[in-house]
Amino acid sequence: MALFEPTSQWHEIELPDLTFDKNLDKDLSIEKIAEKKSYAKSLLKQENEKVDMTSRLSTSDRNFVSNIMTSGTLSDRVSALTLLIQESPLHSLKTLDTMLTMTKKKGRQEAVMALQSLKDLFAGSVLPDRKLIYFADRPLGCSGVDDRHLLLWYFEDHLKKFYFQVVQQIEALSHDPLVHVRDNMVRCIHDLLSSKPEQEQNLLKLLVNKLGDSENKVASRASQMLVDLLIAHPGMKMIVVREIEQLLLRPNTPERAQYYSLITLNQTILTAKESDVANKLIEIYFVSFRRILKLTEEEEEKQLNSDDEEQEKEGKDKKKSKKQQQKGKKGGKKGKKGNQKKSSDNNDTGLDVDELQVKMVGAILTGVNRAFHFAKMADETVEKHLEILFKITHAGKFYTAVQALSLIFTISLAKQTVSDRFYRTLYESMLDNRLLITSKQTQYLNLLFKAVRADADMRRVKAFVKRMIQIASHHQPPFICGLLYLLNQLLISKPALRTMLTTPEEDEEEEHFVDAPSSDEDEEDTEKKNTPKKNQTTLYDGRKRDPRFSNAETSCLWELIPFRKHYHPTVAFYAEQLFTGEKIEGEPDMHNNTLIHFLDRFVYRNPKKKTGTRGKSIMQPLAGRQDGGIMMTRGNVDEINTTLVNSVEFWRKKIEQVPVDEIFFHKYFKQKREGEPMEEELNRSQKRSKLEQDEEEGALSDHDGGMDEDEVWRAMTSSIPGGLDDDDIDEDEDDFDDEMRQLLLDEDDDLNDDSEDNDNDSDMGSVEMIEAPLSDSE
Repeated sequence: MALFEPTSQWHEIELPDLTFDKNLDKDLSIEKIAEKKSYAKSLLKQENEKVDMTSRLSTSDRNFVSNIMTSGTLSDRVSALTLLIQESPLHSLKTLDTMLTMTKKKGRQEAVMALQSLKDLFAGSVLPDRKLIYFADRPLGCSGVDDRHLLLWYFEDHLKKFYFQVVQQIEALSHDPLVHVRDNMVRCIHDLLSSKPEQEQNLLKLLVNKLGDSENKVASRASQMLVDLLIAHPGMKMIVVREIEQLLLRPNTPERAQYYSLITLNQTILTAKESDVANKLIEIYFVSFRRILKLTEEEEEKQLNSDDEEQEKEGKDKKKSKKQQQKGKKGGKKGKKGNQKKSSDNNDTGLDVDELQVKMVGAILTGVNRAFHFAKMADETVEKHLEILFKITHAGKFYTAVQALSLIFTISLAKQTVSDRFYRTLYESMLDNRLLITSKQTQYLNLLFKAVRADADMRRVKAFVKRMIQIASHHQPPFICGLLYLLNQLLISKPALRTMLTTPEEDEEEEHFVDAPSSDEDEEDTEKKNTPKKNQTTLYDGRKRDPRFSNAETSCLWELIPFRKHYHPTVAFYAEQLFTGEKIEGEPDMHNNTLIHFLDRFVYRNPKKKTGTRGKSIMQPLAGRQDGGIMMTRGNVDEINTTLVNSVEFWRKKIEQVPVDEIFFHKYFKQKREGEPMEEELNRSQKRSKLEQDEEEGALSDHDGGMDEDEVWRAMTSSIPGGLDDDDIDEDEDDFDDEMRQLLLDEDDDLNDDSEDNDNDSDMGSVEMIEAPLSDSE
């Protein structure tokens, strides 16, 4: 008789309690453990044989399973084996071995299907919600240990080793040449890792290593699975971060793996209680910073060294060239080859930063911005890396510079010593030519707005406001509207800025009368004397490096006046609102002022449905604007709940209720809708006059036995399929009637000519036939 009844929940079987006697030796020798293990193995084997003899299945079920295993399809065989194991894992040792053998087959379909079935079994009821224990780690020396304990403990030991073999097969297939096989293995690893704690360290290493897969699809899948793992198990954040750190900081890690590691780390969700994780993330980010920039610095040093060596060799080549010219053409050819080789070497050591490295820098800056708010780092650690951030603001892509400035601004809020240098750098970046063409203008304007609003120095704030209006004239209307909207917000939060719009500049110049210069040489000295000294110190100078010393507080916003007559209605409206001091209402979406937005409304394009978030990570841009800033949506999603411009509700609105950028559409549709009834009434009156004229001429046409020319024309037009539009009839009727009359007259002339010819050439019989009906006597 079997010791255990077949059950799927083998790990919930209750065993007799053990008594721990102090006199007994709990730690058995290796020989005794091996002896007990051998005995337990025999017990498990006997248990499976007894259950097979008693047969868990009926005769019909056994025959059905036998037929499936011999002649069934692959999926049928795998399903049958899975059901047998699921019914009682303790009594399915042979079935488990069969499934493991299938995972080692060369056929990838069979191996993948078997592994997926085993994964479902282990993630389901086969494995307990704890780590499996080896047989040698059990209290074998305690009193009360019977056969039931030994059998169940040995099965758990056997299952632990079996599961390790399955993980090894997953690792082998995770390096398969086929992409879909590797992708399936990444999913299997994630499912096992997130469901059960067994072999979690090895599974985590396998999943992290797939961040360096040669295929982007597999690497991105691994990154997504790691993010999902952290969402399901927040307590594993430090473990996962340390594992990714080992891959990231490995000496020979390719740049692709570094990039996917960084974008995985910067999506880590942090809380206020996880400052240790935030500190670790920032440490990893800064180390990665140094590694990336160290490569660039080494390239620069190599380039400088190669330039010096090239100059030295050029001097030597000049000396050798004279000797080679004396030797003949052979020496000259050698020199030419040497120069070509050297030029190719110089091309290999370029100073351009790789595009992947630029993306890595952006991922690092994003991660630091997210983790810095939760970190608690020493001042020395932060200041050590600030120099690197300032270097990034002058190199690479503009978006990377914006990210670096955003990070420096976050640090400057806590470190006042960094504040002055940050504002100087930001003030200089406003004149960067890359700002004209970058697609990240929204992020830059929001950073500019937050930085100026947080500044307590009004001299510097006014200098920023002055330059904001100055650069606006070089940009397109969307950028100008966003800038004016943010300026309106600044005027509300800092009322002292209104003096630049309301208070005129002071002019305290005094008249100075001096004698005329005796010669032309004294004219310059006279001009210097006539120029007041106060103007030289208070005159606005936008060329100053530090905005505090530009004397913007003594100037006015003269540059804002031309925008009141700007061709774009929204720009003119925003500028007028600034002068009147009214708050600009509405949603500050830069997309609403783009040309494509205007064209979408002009062709009555239906608004796109608002798309949800992509992926499960919450570390993505928030919907709408934040902190009074602006935004840039992709598509006219803001018009979903608004009135369409070609609807009756829209053109019936009053002009005061219509936004300035939609007044054009309001006037257009209003004029079109108001003109249509008049045209319809005119068409009806014309039709009635024609009918009345037809009725008056009806008697004459009936008496003549023929049809009027107008009736012929109406008959012709009525026979056309679909008819003709009234507009076409009204516009072309007169011209077409003249043409028809001319054609009819031409036909009459032809008929008259033919009749005259017939009268001359015909005989009397024909004349009698024509005139006979006209005789009244007959």
